[in-house]
Amino acid sequence: MKASRSIALFVLLSALLSSLPLAGSAQELRRAPEREYVSPPENYGFVPPRFELYQMKPARPFTTSALQPSSWDWRSLGGVTSVKNQNPYGTCWAFGYLGCFESMLLINESTVNDFSELNVVACNPEGTTCDSGGNAWMAANYLSLLGVVEESCNPYPGDCPYPTCINPACDFLEQVTEWRVVQNDVTAIKEAIMNWGPVNTAMYAGFPGFNSYNGTTCLSYTGPQDPNHGVLIVGWDDSMCDGNGAWIVKNSWGTSWGESGYFYIEYGSAKIGIYSNVVTGWKDYDPIETIYHWDELGWVSSLGYSDSDDWGMVEFTPAADDELRAVSFWATGSPTSYNIYIYDDFISGVLDNQLVGPLTGLLNEEGYYTIDLPVPLEMTTGDEIYIAIRLITPGFDYPVPFDPYGPMETNKSFISNTGSSWIPVDNGYGADPFGDIGIRARAYPPYEEAPCINDATSLHFHSNFEFPAEVVDIYAGEVLGPFELAICIEGPDTVCVHAEDTEGWYVTGDLDECSFLDEDGCWGFWKVYVEALIDAQICDYDTVRAILSVCDVNGFCAPHCAADTTTLVLHVVEPPPALEIFQDTLTFVDMGVSEAFIAFQLCNGNPVASPQDYGYVITSIGHVGPSIYQTGTLLDVPGGECGDVYASIDASTAATCDYDTLTIIAWSEAGPEMIYDTCVQVIHVVAPLPVPLFSGRTLIVLGMALAAVAAIFCRKRFALSS
Repeated sequence: MKASRSIALFVLLSALLSSLPLAGSAQELRRAPEREYVSPPENYGFVPPRFELYQMKPARPFTTSALQPSSWDWRSLGGVTSVKNQNPYGTCWAFGYLGCFESMLLINESTVNDFSELNVVACNPEGTTCDSGGNAWMAANYLSLLGVVEESCNPYPGDCPYPTCINPACDFLEQVTEWRVVQNDVTAIKEAIMNWGPVNTAMYAGFPGFNSYNGTTCLSYTGPQDPNHGVLIVGWDDSMCDGNGAWIVKNSWGTSWGESGYFYIEYGSAKIGIYSNVVTGWKDYDPIETIYHWDELGWVSSLGYSDSDDWGMVEFTPAADDELRAVSFWATGSPTSYNIYIYDDFISGVLDNQLVGPLTGLLNEEGYYTIDLPVPLEMTTGDEIYIAIRLITPGFDYPVPFDPYGPMETNKSFISNTGSSWIPVDNGYGADPFGDIGIRARAYPPYEEAPCINDATSLHFHSNFEFPAEVVDIYAGEVLGPFELAICIEGPDTVCVHAEDTEGWYVTGDLDECSFLDEDGCWGFWKVYVEALIDAQICDYDTVRAILSVCDVNGFCAPHCAADTTTLVLHVVEPPPALEIFQDTLTFVDMGVSEAFIAFQLCNGNPVASPQDYGYVITSIGHVGPSIYQTGTLLDVPGGECGDVYASIDASTAATCDYDTLTIIAWSEAGPEMIYDTCVQVIHVVAPLPVPLFSGRTLIVLGMALAAVAAIFCRKRFALSS
């Protein structure tokens, strides 16, 4: 497969131009270094993004974590779709990305999908062919602007190698709203697989034995070649590859290759794991939504003033009286801290009349994110708005994403080092226009409320939120529920429960679902769950309001047609410690017992904490039997649960009323600093309780004996009489 020479020359010239700094500011504005375009070899197709991700090198050596299972396989868990075949073209990048997306929907929504790879290849803004190669950045950008279509509508390979985009002949289905880059580290990739699902990644596939692989071995290759192939990691097995561990990987070369289309490869071999990524957010494609943007090609490069703290700003002119509901942008660093502001005016280089903000947050992974506005912002046709985002990427000098290769605008994209003095980067600062900033606005037409038609003569909640106090305590990140709500109705009607809160926490459950109730009485239960934000602060409050309503004439839940409401107030409190020891204050031990087990519980108190490993030491003074010094480890104690450990005491020579003191010290090193707890338990030797003469067990034995004697007597009597 050969790439177009014109594309290669264009990218090379752009890379040379990118090395020229923009002058005229206190600090130099620079563009992130870019690599030369390299044509992928035939039958592969992965081409790295034009820029280097600064965090791609592992932060630590390839190691495993005791908190992770030794093996994981989404195939056995029902989390992968069928193996596809890209042959004979270099379209692996589209197959790997859509394989990941299909898995996410299968895992989270239990829906089996087969999306069109050809549509991604033919219709993405970069204009790729079936042999020009690509990567996840290109796929993520296309699917964030439009969405996937069914394979049956645009089947592969179509008219490859030069496919024609048939949009909009096919219906768009799901649209990507969040996509994350995963650090090239075994532990990080495992966490992504467990927390989200199969991970799209890259590797070098031209080494001997890969093309002819039959699935019976574990592949291993240590050559220096860069990745050229896109695949999907669906699991791992630490015991494979002579105990070095292996990834379980889905290829796109059909089921006759490898082990029914899968292969096993040692951690880190053939550079597998580099450029890993995963789809973590999506929504139904909505044709009435408008995504205002200038970055047609998405995150292609980035800019900065070499201090990891810069501002990007874009101007949009609404084409209709829309509502701005969300802002999407590319995070170029790991982590990325953001502060979003929206302004109404930009006069003489100064932003004025702030409408929204700041909306703040921390993104731990590079990628694409969508941040909802707390309240939709009304926009007026022709009245410009300005979205400014402060981006902080510690250790990375180019925080502001931009597209230098797509169609360029004029005076729509700006950059600033401090947020006060702005440079238009799309209007040729000097002789070199840089490009368009990667910030987007998501808008909808104003919601038109349908008329309220309440057919029921009476409609109300049977009872309020059930809880033991007026205010319910909750920990940051904790999920409370289900809170059950029953509905009482007289007269048939179609009803629903809607919920909203004051702090933007996650409120889920049986919400906004229309149910037709045709019989009088009280019906239920509608379940409501509340999850506090992970960064909620102690003493924060949130008020959740459940709204009982009817559904409008279009079949949608209509909260404005409220018939009854109930509220729940939640208060953020400090969570229990990540280590807490529980034991009986006094334990009785029978005299003469040679091995008495004394129990301690090691508890991971915070229900939202990750599993913890605990080390412990138990000692005794030695007043009862020999003194003890017992050590051990308790692994994988889930958040909110406890594990038991035991001390063994020899009381075989102890006398009645002897006492001893046991001390336990337990610790955990999972966090940034060691945590520990200690407890003391007293044991008291007592005389064993005598067995009662006529206990239940004694009576049973005596009864069996009498029955046996009676049977013998009857047998003898029968023998004499005969």
